Amino acid sequence: MAIYTVRRGLLIIKEVICMKKITCVGYHDTGSSVVDDLFREFPCFAQGGVDKECRFLQDPDGVADLEFNLVENPHRLNSGFALKRFRMMAKENHRVYEKIFGKSWMQHVDEYLADITKLKYKGYWHGDIWLLNPLVKNFHWFRRGINKVLPKSIAKPYWYNYFPKLETYHCCINEEEFLKKTKAFMERLCAELAEHGTEYILLDQLVHPNNVPRYLRYVNDLKVVIVDRDPRDIYIEEMRYKEHILPTDPYVFCEVYRDSRKNKHDYENPDVVLRINFEDMIYHYEKSVKTLCEFVGVSAKQHKYPKKYFNPAISIKNTKFWERYSQYDEAIKIIEKELPDFLYKY
Repeated sequence: MAIYTVRRGLLIIKEVICMKKITCVGYHDTGSSVVDDLFREFPCFAQGGVDKECRFLQDPDGVADLEFNLVENPHRLNSGFALKRFRMMAKENHRVYEKIFGKSWMQHVDEYLADITKLKYKGYWHGDIWLLNPLVKNFHWFRRGINKVLPKSIAKPYWYNYFPKLETYHCCINEEEFLKKTKAFMERLCAELAEHGTEYILLDQLVHPNNVPRYLRYVNDLKVVIVDRDPRDIYIEEMRYKEHILPTDPYVFCEVYRDSRKNKHDYENPDVVLRINFEDMIYHYEKSVKTLCEFVGVSAKQHKYPKKYFNPAISIKNTKFWERYSQYDEAIKIIEKELPDFLYKY
């Protein structure tokens, strides 16, 4: 494995071995956290921010969107706008990512943006105004409106189009260079989690389960565990907790459930992607643990704290909801009719 150096300017903070990364992902309420909990029982895994989702590659304005605007759809204005929006996304979610990667999160973000930005200059376009705080933005539109009704001899365009502190980011980067610098960014972040004896970095929800190949390009040595779950339990859980993320109409729920898994088999590489059911982790615990260990490359001897964080005897209560909540019987009949191929075979 390669040695990676973490720097602050000219100062070397530490040197670490580039480690393997594991991410556990799902489709919402599929129970992927059970895999995170299982791997926490292995001391060779490092995980920052337990129960915190690490979504900055796939979320809106994240790395995937950044690549689209810088590489696939480059434009002198859109590219700079995308760089600013990426930083805003990182800043808005800094509390989450600081719990995962530590207090240096924004410093790493700024180093990454500096790496992929060719230059900056004083200036802006109307898209930059959208990013201003509401007070400044409203004052701008008010001032612009006033200027439009003034006589031309008095009105000055720069009165309403002048923001001397705004900068434009200019970027010109190809795919190879973007991926190289993104991977370096990821290594710097993962180095923050490195501890003595750590062999693996565990990051929750790092990639999207329907477009795995795209995200594998951003991270060195990444393996993906995709967890799915019986739609009947997902539906009832949504109805019980009223998260308003999934539809409550059973027919609409089935459409959304089916569509979200439409591309699930487009990429099948058993060395990189493992698909497993939440129910397997409970009803076939020993077999599932063995499968996961073989997939990531750890031995059973490294499982130092079995069932400390994930105990199937406790989690079994999160299965077969339809047997205990009869008020959803009619909806369950619809789901069973519409999604027979997705029902878990008990």
